[in-house]
Amino acid sequence: MSITNKVHFKMMSLVHETLYGLFRDPYQALNAAGLKPGQKVLEVGCGPGFFTIPAARIVGEEGSVYALDINPLAVERVQQKIEQEGVTNVKTILADAVQTGLPDQSFDLIFVFGLAHPIGGMENILTELHRLLKPAGILSVEGRIWPPSELFHPVKRQGRIFQFRKNG
Repeated sequence: MSITNKVHFKMMSLVHETLYGLFRDPYQALNAAGLKPGQKVLEVGCGPGFFTIPAARIVGEEGSVYALDINPLAVERVQQKIEQEGVTNVKTILADAVQTGLPDQSFDLIFVFGLAHPIGGMENILTELHRLLKPAGILSVEGRIWPPSELFHPVKRQGRIFQFRKNG
């Protein structure tokens, strides 16, 4: 990993782990996304894990959270948080969101927060997320991501969080 990528991750971590929490309630965003107890959830682009532990607490011991990132420093940081918090229902995954290697129709809900400009764009990522969602599964996104209508249809908006249901 280049020094530039390491510095970028450290800056992002600083913002997420100190300033972000002053202005943002992860539970509010995750509730708007539709997380519920017992769900199997995928977090795409987990970064330093601002949402990961709160997501694990919402889904509870009957549920699970898979925290995915392409950056090994992100996955390492989330793994540290899991161990510090004693959380047992989170699995970290080092993978590209375009080719996760996860089984078809594995998740009740997938959320994508803060993934502004992924390399290669969102089209292939959204196709992969469609494959990973169970029938009638929910994709929750923050901001300007709008998935293609042949894959998903909108069902709810709360602030900057949009929920889409899987088609087909």
